[in-house]
Amino acid sequence: MFQSPATKASVPQREGAESGKAPHSLRERIREGASQLRDRVRLRLARIAPGVAVLLLTLATPASSSSTAPQPGSAGVPRGNGFEAEPDCTSCHTGFPLNSDGRGILKLDGVPKHYAPGQRYTLTLSLSHPDEERRRWGFQLTAVSAKTLAGAGAFVVTDEPNTQLIRGPVGNREYMSHSYFGTGVGEAGGCSWTFDWVAPQPAVGRIAFYGVGNAANLDGSKEGDRIYTPAPVPKPLAVSAPAKPGAKEASR
Repeated sequence: MFQSPATKASVPQREGAESGKAPHSLRERIREGASQLRDRVRLRLARIAPGVAVLLLTLATPASSSSTAPQPGSAGVPRGNGFEAEPDCTSCHTGFPLNSDGRGILKLDGVPKHYAPGQRYTLTLSLSHPDEERRRWGFQLTAVSAKTLAGAGAFVVTDEPNTQLIRGPVGNREYMSHSYFGTGVGEAGGCSWTFDWVAPQPAVGRIAFYGVGNAANLDGSKEGDRIYTPAPVPKPLAVSAPAKPGAKEASR
């Protein structure tokens, strides 16, 4: 007996009947599609996340070169031996003269009284100011031969998120400086930075460490910031002489 076309159409065909596999429900197919979409989105975000982070950091950075790092050659090294005197940060940060109120204290610890050639020392530079409005901090430091004013020794970054090394334009000078992350945004009272210095080998005589600190007001501009350096200017933060032959100077 033959079935009419109408009768055939009325009999439903079960998906997967011939293969023996159970058919997927519409809800299961939607769930699988959503899962695949989430995986693709996660993969895409993983690829672009570093770039997005850099972009957000750039947009969040104030329009000030000193928030990322001061220009090299701003540590206040005096004129001599054919070198011009370096400016200090007041050349960019206007509003107050250098050492304007006498309450900012810039200090460098860890410099040995006598250095051993090639020895590595841990140094800490700190800047403090009692005013509540001082809420961002920065510095630049260099080490030079007291005689020739050429760069002496080498700095080593040991706290990469907060400090950075900058090569200077003259005299083979190196400069240790804050980074964008090392400005202590929002911190009151002061800030400190730690890094290493490797003494020159062979010795080059007395070595002077010159530095400048910035106690900023966190308004996103270069106005109203207070700049400090040892007084009377120019005066090094510290001086180290070569150790006598046979003497041992402990590393710090």
